[in-house]
Amino acid sequence: MRSIVHDRFGEPSEVLRVTEVPDPAAPGPGEVLIRVTTRPVHPGDLAGIRGRYTTDHHLPAPVTPGMEGVGTVEALGDGIGADSGLTVGGRVAFFPVPGGWGERVVAPRQFVTPVPDTVTDVAASQLMVKPITAAMLLRAAEEAGLSADSGLLVQTAAGSGVGRLVTAMALSRGFATVSVVRSATGAAVLRETFDVPVLSTDDNNWVARLREAAGSRPVQVAVDPIGGAISVELTGLLADGGTLLTYGGLAEGEPMGLDAMTLTSRGLTVRGVTIGRWLISASEALRGQDIDGALKLAQERPDLFDGAAEYDLAHVTDAVQHMERSGKTGTVLLSSPSA
Repeated sequence: MRSIVHDRFGEPSEVLRVTEVPDPAAPGPGEVLIRVTTRPVHPGDLAGIRGRYTTDHHLPAPVTPGMEGVGTVEALGDGIGADSGLTVGGRVAFFPVPGGWGERVVAPRQFVTPVPDTVTDVAASQLMVKPITAAMLLRAAEEAGLSADSGLLVQTAAGSGVGRLVTAMALSRGFATVSVVRSATGAAVLRETFDVPVLSTDDNNWVARLREAAGSRPVQVAVDPIGGAISVELTGLLADGGTLLTYGGLAEGEPMGLDAMTLTSRGLTVRGVTIGRWLISASEALRGQDIDGALKLAQERPDLFDGAAEYDLAHVTDAVQHMERSGKTGTVLLSSPSA
């Protein structure tokens, strides 16, 4: 089977290659063999290829990236009954399953979700990481004191997949929000999707304009996947006792530069949010609730799961370059045949 691999860390467009590798072994007890058809290219995937998540930069063997995707079941291991909802030939989403950028994966049953016909492949391929991250961010915002009656939620990179989901979920709960994006073009696109104030950091006066848009509402929570210098601007916008929720580091290598005395004297909180914590600490009931919520969103708002472009595995270099293109809207996808 074909698989995208890298045998050293570095820039994805330079180190990734497509090669033939052996098919996975037959699934063992409680496992599912999936032929993958569509998988997203996440910023976290690219960070992993660059070696951001390890201090040991030696790879003893080629690694296939990717943890999420959609495909069809080719075989079920022992112990998986009809009550699982899984059948050979059925469509499923998976996460977290290493090797998603290959044509086949073997996944533990608990990481596989049957996909109804009413959910498109494009949405199903993104069913877990983005919606669950958005749900986690909204829970953290509520824990930080945000409510429909008080406070304002400000988020950067609001045109991203997670950003749009956060806005949709926030509006459904009655939260007041202001969105921040990088460009005037991106702001115009986002205004067509949501009836919320949208500002661009291309405007030198965006901070003053945000304060004006906030009016009398204090900025209780700022949500940011960028880091770096914009963190200082965001903490400056927060009301005393407010919280900065960070869930990424798109400003790679750029320090946040936060002043310790500002944080302490104003009672500010900086909190990291990652789906990795969901995998470790979320109860089975909460996981089920979040997956059900993601399925509902995928059915009711497929526009929030738009694909920017779809590339065959053979064109992975083009895909990762497109992924990091300024002004991109939607998620870049990698595809492979269903048979």
